[in-house]
Amino acid sequence: MHKKDKKKYLNILLVPDNQEAPPKSFRLKYSTLNFIVVFLAVALVSVVFGIVTYSRVLQAALEKAERENELTQLREQLKVGYELQAQLDTIKAYKDKVRNSLQGYIKFAERAREQSYDPETLVETQAKATLLTTLPLKSPVVGFVSQEFRWPEHPGLDIVAKEGVPIQAAGDGKVLFSGWTNDFGYSIILYHPGGYLTYYSHNSQNLVSIHQEVSQGDVIGLVGNSGISSGPHLHFEIWKNGKPQNPRLYLMDLNNLGE
Repeated sequence: MHKKDKKKYLNILLVPDNQEAPPKSFRLKYSTLNFIVVFLAVALVSVVFGIVTYSRVLQAALEKAERENELTQLREQLKVGYELQAQLDTIKAYKDKVRNSLQGYIKFAERAREQSYDPETLVETQAKATLLTTLPLKSPVVGFVSQEFRWPEHPGLDIVAKEGVPIQAAGDGKVLFSGWTNDFGYSIILYHPGGYLTYYSHNSQNLVSIHQEVSQGDVIGLVGNSGISSGPHLHFEIWKNGKPQNPRLYLMDLNNLGE
C-alpha cells in the first residue's frame, strides 16, 4: 500500500545554499504535474497560434490597404486622363472654330481685293469691314464660361479668368459709364453703332473714362472680384435697342473651355 501511494507522488527536495537553513521537500501528485504540463503546452500552442493568426490578419490588412491605395491612385490617374482628354477635345474644337473664322476673314479679304477696282464694291467692302469691328464680336476676355445667358434671371455670360487678366472691348465704341456700382462693383458700359451696348462688370480696375473712344480689342479694364461676386470673373452683357442679347450669338472667338 505504501509503494502504491509513493508512485502517485513526486518528491521534490530543495536544498538552500545556506547550510544553516534546513532543506525543504514537497510532494506533487503526478496527476497535478501532468495537468500543469498539459496546461502549459496548450497555453504555448494557443500563444503560437494567436501570433500566427494575428500575423496573417495583419498581413491581409496591409495588403488590402495597399490594394486600396493603388486603386485610389489608379482612379486619380484615370480622372486626370479623362480631364486632359476633355480639355484636348475642347481645345481642338476651339481651334477648328478659330480656323473657320480665319478662313471666313481670308475669303472676305480675297473678295475685297478682287473687287477693289469697282468703287461701289470697294465702298460696300469697307462698310462690311467696319461693321466687323463696330459690332461686339470679339470675346472680351480669355477664360471659360461658368454661367450661361438666361433671361431674365441672368442677362449675360459669366466668364471665369484669373484676377488681373486684361478685359478687351468687344467692338469699336464710346464709353458711356466707367465707375462703381453696389452689385456689380467696378463696371464699364460701351456704346456701339447700331444701338448696341456692352456691359463689363466685377472688374478689379477700370482703365477707361467716360466719353473715351475705344477700338475693338483695346484693353479697357482688368478682371476682378468686386461687388457681389463669388470669385474672379467677368460678367458680360450685350444689349440692342434696349433688349438683352445672348452673347454667344455674337462672340466669334469665345473660348469654350467652360462647356
